[in-house]
Amino acid sequence: MKRRIWKIKELNHKARSLSEEYNISIYLSQILLNRNITTAQINSFLNDSFKSLHSPLLLPDIEKAVLRVKKAIERKEKILVVGDYDVDGVTSLAIFNEFAKEHNDLFSFYIPHRVNEGYGLNTDVIEKAKSEGRTLMIAFDCGTNSLKEVELAQSYGIDTIVVDHHHPNEELNNAYAFINPKRSLSSYPFKDLSAGALSFKFLQALTQKDCADALDLVALSVVCDVVPLKGENRILLKEGLKALKVSKRPAIEALCKIAKIKQENISAFHIGFILGPRINASGRVASAIDSLEMFLCKDSKKVASIAAKLQEYNLKRKAIEMDILKEAEEKIDQENSGEYAIVVSGDNWHSGVLGIVASRLADKYYRPSFVISFDETCGRGSARSIHSVHLIEALNECASSLSAYGGHKKAAGLEIFREGLDEFKQKINEYIKNNTKPADFIPVLDVDLKLKFTDISTALVDELARLEPFGEENPKPMFVSCGICKKSKPRKIKSGYSVWLTDGDKTLEGAIYDKEVLGVIEYADNFDIAYSLDKNGLYNEPLLVIRDVRLSGDKV
Repeated sequence: MKRRIWKIKELNHKARSLSEEYNISIYLSQILLNRNITTAQINSFLNDSFKSLHSPLLLPDIEKAVLRVKKAIERKEKILVVGDYDVDGVTSLAIFNEFAKEHNDLFSFYIPHRVNEGYGLNTDVIEKAKSEGRTLMIAFDCGTNSLKEVELAQSYGIDTIVVDHHHPNEELNNAYAFINPKRSLSSYPFKDLSAGALSFKFLQALTQKDCADALDLVALSVVCDVVPLKGENRILLKEGLKALKVSKRPAIEALCKIAKIKQENISAFHIGFILGPRINASGRVASAIDSLEMFLCKDSKKVASIAAKLQEYNLKRKAIEMDILKEAEEKIDQENSGEYAIVVSGDNWHSGVLGIVASRLADKYYRPSFVISFDETCGRGSARSIHSVHLIEALNECASSLSAYGGHKKAAGLEIFREGLDEFKQKINEYIKNNTKPADFIPVLDVDLKLKFTDISTALVDELARLEPFGEENPKPMFVSCGICKKSKPRKIKSGYSVWLTDGDKTLEGAIYDKEVLGVIEYADNFDIAYSLDKNGLYNEPLLVIRDVRLSGDKV
């Protein structure tokens, strides 16, 4: 069974005072503290609403961008709107289209082909804009670090508006307007908006309306780009989930139908693991224009046809992914013994699945993982990290070995020449070696509290629901109980196993979905469990969803 370190938070005195002040349980108080929710933020976190969102006019350069777009419309200028090929990029364009659709003759949408052109603004995009007589270009979910491309556009008389959320490598972006809350000079109160959320803010600024009709698309963006579910992201997702459940958008209805999920039951899980992969699939194995067209089209029959095509793309993506993963693991077994980072490469690996393969390798080996595909001399790669290594900080130290790179703490993309690969491997391993400890390479299970079964009630389960929606940096609360015994043998249920457990004072039902966890519980007489809390729909009683287990007395 995979070894994990349980990091268990202790109940502290501050939780008791917060419990009294806000009329909540000490358990909820402690979880809020664990999430680094300050005393001043607790009320807004528990009672936030759409009205709590910051004004879009606080974003850098946004008023300048609004005036430029309106001026372009008055002058009948031709405008090219460019986006990334993932869910965040596609939904950013679909959200902006709520404004652009009123001026279809002026706006043209374009998403670069992942394999043929690569990520974001590139020379081909600029040349396209020039050849079509475009005098304004708006880039969503890309452009922050496209300094040369923005300068080229400028030399052709094309103004560029960048609406992006990636970390700037440099502050010197010469775009006409640079809307990015991560800019060092930005005073916007929340830095971690998705690109779709920024597109929503831009839409609000352009229309001077609340634009609530676009919140279903914002929810897709927030979940699929794995941004922190705090502050405005959490509000936008909460409101967006409500909008998704009743959305009449043909694309949403068609996706739910093809994925066989009930629209009224959509959760963040459905977005991240069922709808998102289908939307992403076209950009991975074909062209993301298909996904964008699905969102822009109002013809239900045509939308249903595109959704069916995305379903086929997703199946194709899975097959390609498994082939590359198998080849990558074989190379790792031969080449990466004892190294601090996984760096694996192959010729003509499909670039559309490199990120997924890197994610699977990072999970399996618990090392920062870089998967690179070479086409003759040039390579493009994707990277995924572990909790202890910030990818951009690491790549900054290896910049001289790379042609280009960018991304976030946990996910990044890079370009490299074949002759620089060995040097990159050496530098990235050296950096990680010097900035980590041995314990950093053991997966960590963050546990909010140790509970006795007598602490657990349906009232607690209901109270924890106030923390939803769960996701990045706002995970579902995790608890530990020790000295547990079985009251029954595990029995098979629909998708897992049910077992009745006791700590000597109270008996509760547990659900097991991991075969390794099941094996330990079947074998052991006395054990500790790590679990989240749910509710048994049949009995209206608490249900322990068991995530990990260890023999009592084992402190690892």
